[in-house]
Amino acid sequence: MNETIQTIISRRSIRAYRPQQINDKELQEILLAGQYAPTAMGQQPWHFTVLQNPDLLEKLQMQCKSVFLHSDNAGLRAAASREEYHVFYHAPTLLIVSGDSGAITPLQDCVLAMENMLIAASSLGIGSCWVHSVVMLCGDAEGRAAFNTLGLGIPESYVPYAAAVLGYSAVPLPEAAPRKPDTVSFVR
Repeated sequence: MNETIQTIISRRSIRAYRPQQINDKELQEILLAGQYAPTAMGQQPWHFTVLQNPDLLEKLQMQCKSVFLHSDNAGLRAAASREEYHVFYHAPTLLIVSGDSGAITPLQDCVLAMENMLIAASSLGIGSCWVHSVVMLCGDAEGRAAFNTLGLGIPESYVPYAAAVLGYSAVPLPEAAPRKPDTVSFVR
């Protein structure tokens, strides 16, 4: 099987990380993969924020956990009510992809960039997990104001559309869930 397809098929979400920070060379390769994602009309409307400061990660984690505690979703409330729950799974790196809200398709462009970075990380032996908590936090004015106090350098007109944690896995790769049947139709 093609190496790229094999990487895609074997990639799993990791929710337990070693404290060791990923190295800069690998991080730069991951970011480069994100910058080469397809975008509507080649706009590249994204901004990548790499958060590796443990104190800021913890502050952001607490802000996100608070959003979960006040969510309409019972599952999120239950998870966040556990003292040991950590929205970033104690990963040493958080990537946030923000997009220019005036672009043609900023959400789609940012998600494509994140997918490229998740696949690139997997190809380098780095674990990752999509985390939607940052997007949820920025979904209302109060949460966005709290987020902005962290000074992460996101341009003013940009909106966080995707976030993921990265790090070296502390656990073996989980098995893939069976794929749902009947999800493909051919019209020839």
